[in-house]
Amino acid sequence: MYEMCTGPDEPGTTFVWHVKAKNGTVALCGVPLEPSPTEPVETDRHCPSCMTSFGRLVDQRG
Repeated sequence: MYEMCTGPDEPGTTFVWHVKAKNGTVALCGVPLEPSPTEPVETDRHCPSCMTSFGRLVDQRG
């Protein structure tokens, strides 16, 4: 199972939505993720690398 969580983008300049394993601490793109911030982060951006990796995982499951 996977879940979406916010974290820094790969350059670390803004926050984006990443995909990670349910109990994981690293996004599918390899970015380490901190526990949820105390203040909610609002963003409508998604990590392209995570989304590509997640798409491949879904395609493999058929």
